[in-house]
Amino acid sequence: MNEEELSIEALARLGALRFQVQRLVEAATEGLHDARGLGGAGEFIEHRHFRTGDSPRRIDWRASARRDNVMVQELRPEKRLDVAVLVDTSASMGSGNSISKLRYGWWLGLGAGYIAQRAGDGAGLHLLAGKARWQRRLRRGLAELGLWAEELETIEAEGATNLGDAVAEIGGELGSKGLLIVVSDLLEADEQFWRGLGELRQRGWHCAVVRLLAAEEVDFDYEGGIRFEPIERGEPLTIDAQAIRSAYLQELERFDEDCRRSAAQAGANILFARNDDPPVAVLRRLTREYLR
Repeated sequence: MNEEELSIEALARLGALRFQVQRLVEAATEGLHDARGLGGAGEFIEHRHFRTGDSPRRIDWRASARRDNVMVQELRPEKRLDVAVLVDTSASMGSGNSISKLRYGWWLGLGAGYIAQRAGDGAGLHLLAGKARWQRRLRRGLAELGLWAEELETIEAEGATNLGDAVAEIGGELGSKGLLIVVSDLLEADEQFWRGLGELRQRGWHCAVVRLLAAEEVDFDYEGGIRFEPIERGEPLTIDAQAIRSAYLQELERFDEDCRRSAAQAGANILFARNDDPPVAVLRRLTREYLR
């Protein structure tokens, strides 16, 4: 599958969200084998003699040579861990010229959830706008993916965000270990949000945050006078784009650095993405680093 087939334009031509996510998942997992989830290969208990029906992969050749008998490793079955994906659905996620940040977030969120479920891990998807507004658990693979996608097609980006409250609310429902993936522009990420991630990390959760911005938010290549309408709060503002571009980009860089620092202090990993990045590249990175 070449890059042209996976471009945002090509994905848009597929129409329905379920087909877009299926195509992305196929590409993101291509060439990856032996996905075992976050639980690892199982805990070693003891050696025992090889029995008919045992997999040859379990033979410990060193132990066999020492004992002059074919020995296998007895392992405690690995515990599959939960994967929770949180997607910000607040009003600011509706921006984006080529594709909205929200749609891009669906691609990553649904894709990651489906990959986790297919690998045997439990997967849940939570949507955030203020408090959690929609929660589902993926149990039946591809068939349920279609149902999820149909529901998501009806949800619009709206309202303000309180990521801290949402993480605290959902964190109270999570188990003792797992992987949390947050997809958000982080415009309203505050100390409470990062502290919540840190508390989850102390409980044994791995946390990955995808900071997703629209290309025009990153490049700010506007010209002349432009009018900014408040998305979540505030008053309209008309400004000369060129006059503030340098200050805007400096502030953006400072904010990104603050996010990096806060993520590091919380023990979370942060990925920076924009809505014109090939989505399969971002999903593949999540898959390689966290979902296999």
